[in-house]
Amino acid sequence: MGRDHWELRCRACGRTRAPGPLRYSCETCGGELVVDYTTSRVAPVEGVSGMWRWRDRLPVRDPARAVSLGEGGTPLVPLGDRARSLLGVESAEVKCEHLNPTGSFKDRIASVGVTLAVERGLAGLAGTSSGNGGAAAAAYAARAGLPLTLFSLSDVAPQKLLQIRALGARVLLVDGIGHDAGSTRTAARAVADHAAQHGVLPFLTGGAYSPEAMEGAATIAYEIAEARPSTTVVYCPVGGGGLLSALGRGFRAAADGVRIVAVQPSGCATLRRALHGDFSGLPGPVTTRVSGLQVAVLFDGPGAAEAVTGSSGHLTEVDDADVDEAQRLLAREDGLLVEPAGATALAGALADARAGRLGPDDRVVLVATGAGWKDSGALERLVATDGAPEVTVITAQDIEGVLRGQV
Repeated sequence: MGRDHWELRCRACGRTRAPGPLRYSCETCGGELVVDYTTSRVAPVEGVSGMWRWRDRLPVRDPARAVSLGEGGTPLVPLGDRARSLLGVESAEVKCEHLNPTGSFKDRIASVGVTLAVERGLAGLAGTSSGNGGAAAAAYAARAGLPLTLFSLSDVAPQKLLQIRALGARVLLVDGIGHDAGSTRTAARAVADHAAQHGVLPFLTGGAYSPEAMEGAATIAYEIAEARPSTTVVYCPVGGGGLLSALGRGFRAAADGVRIVAVQPSGCATLRRALHGDFSGLPGPVTTRVSGLQVAVLFDGPGAAEAVTGSSGHLTEVDDADVDEAQRLLAREDGLLVEPAGATALAGALADARAGRLGPDDRVVLVATGAGWKDSGALERLVATDGAPEVTVITAQDIEGVLRGQV
């Protein structure tokens, strides 16, 4: 491309500016920046696979030099008969974002963000993450030969921490991040301010701090709209609101009539407050144990709220037990092993079905955001439930008897 085909617009005052210096807020009023493209056309490029098929809707100058690991282009897998019958809908499919290279949708964001860092000659990346974003940033930074300093939750899932460290990132664990609004907001601002002043990319997976990189997540909407144009409802898990906001932008550009349902654990009910105009975050500590959705501040509050209200969608809150059951159902009935955050979409859809919010003509897509192997604690809970096969130590001579049902 070689030239900018996008600009940054302030969501609050409407002022626009060309891409350039690293800023995450409006120079005039301090408002949140969003990406506007010079064309409204949403169409894939022929002969290109994965997320970069949508290069005309990604804010990079030279997509041919994108830092990519093959992200995007994830399949839509139909739910089995049991889950679909529980929902009572015409069709229900899972958008399998857990099949991205590092196991989550955050790879789409990291690919765009690290590509921008390379294009702009930045010295590295700095970010905050509850795990998946950090793993994605670490992988793509390694691919580009850039250093990453990451600040994460003090109780980050061990598998996510190991993944990040194995990919070469420097990790520091910070008390309070994710769990209380003050620490979460302070950490994000410190990282973003430092990045802007010292020529490194701020990698925080929300449009409030990474508006250009978050355009990668909007490609999920483009893929759904292309593959399933008759979709009526999309269920989206909510943590900091970045994915929800990106889906809202994506569907506004690519499809009409898709309702976006936000699903959030009741132990981190930030969106409920945002839908009433309160973007301050939780007044108390986060109580949900759903890894990845433990974010005390809805960083993308305005965009997240707009995604729901602008699509005639709604918020559904679920308990952790509902999420556990949805994860079990996906694993045991459909062979889809997703982490609790990834199962939250199904938990919300099941709750809506019980409440009569879904109809027999609805065509549903559930966004499964992350892979099950990323959270061993959740897997231990899953296999501890009734029906999980026991593991027994036997000898090689016992095998024939086992197969014949004699042992």
